Amino acid sequence: MSRITLLDDSTPPRAPEIEGLSPMQMWQGKRLALIHKMHLEEMDHTRRVMQRIEAGEARLAELGDAVSSLRMTESYRAFGNLCGRECQLLTFHHMAEDQAVFPVLHRQGSEGLRKVVERLRAEHDVIHALLEGLQAAARAAVERADAHSFAILKQTFATLDRTVRSHFGYEEVELEQALGYHEVEF
Repeated sequence: MSRITLLDDSTPPRAPEIEGLSPMQMWQGKRLALIHKMHLEEMDHTRRVMQRIEAGEARLAELGDAVSSLRMTESYRAFGNLCGRECQLLTFHHMAEDQAVFPVLHRQGSEGLRKVVERLRAEHDVIHALLEGLQAAARAAVERADAHSFAILKQTFATLDRTVRSHFGYEEVELEQALGYHEVEF
């Protein structure tokens, strides 16, 4: 994780306001937040499981069983990938944006919107690097089963969680009007 460079959140580009959106266009833009909410709920549950381990209410070796019943980890059968299905879903979500949504917005949008899309693509790269780091940290925590490895896993997850929440919030605000205006479907 030490090789991952997080982006500066203090000065991200802003999309210009789009006037005159219909109620349907405004609703279409809000759909992204509903998709993001599902991912955030799964991350919240993963955090709670990790907190139980840290509090001594569960052993690290039991984490696989504890998270295998989660919706996000239905396909999770062998420990070593803490985020399991959620990592796959988040990757798919970003791939769909990168391949279907962002090209439309970049092509049809204003210069300001193009800068936002470029920033969001860069954030996707950071998030995917963090997902890979989380997977590696989870494998190491299982193999070593010690406090140091779990601390690295916890720190990696916390960084991913902060980054995803920041990304989702930024994306929802900056793309809300543009998604409806440009009739981009998810």
